Amino acid sequence: MKLPGRPDQISDDELEALICDCLDLLLPTLQPEQAMVVRAIDVEGVSPQSVADTLGFSLSEVTKYLDSGRQSLKDRFGEMRMICPEHGLAGCDCHLKGDPEI
Repeated sequence: MKLPGRPDQISDDELEALICDCLDLLLPTLQPEQAMVVRAIDVEGVSPQSVADTLGFSLSEVTKYLDSGRQSLKDRFGEMRMICPEHGLAGCDCHLKGDPEI
């Protein structure tokens, strides 16, 4: 897999490790209920009903926390994408200049 703006290749294992690192950083930024539900279902593979039973939530509450937590993570990942990997600046477009693949 080729990352935008990067000529080097990245393996699936490396990509998975990067995603896990991002999740470890971003999950604590969610509301506690969202973080618990997203981690249990999406990371650990626990069924929604088991999460509901364990945490004492209704299945509809678990679904609500899962949906809102996933959306919050999506928003945060989008915000991270806007940070320049070279300069650490939000909104820096230096990596977009001159790269025909973007």
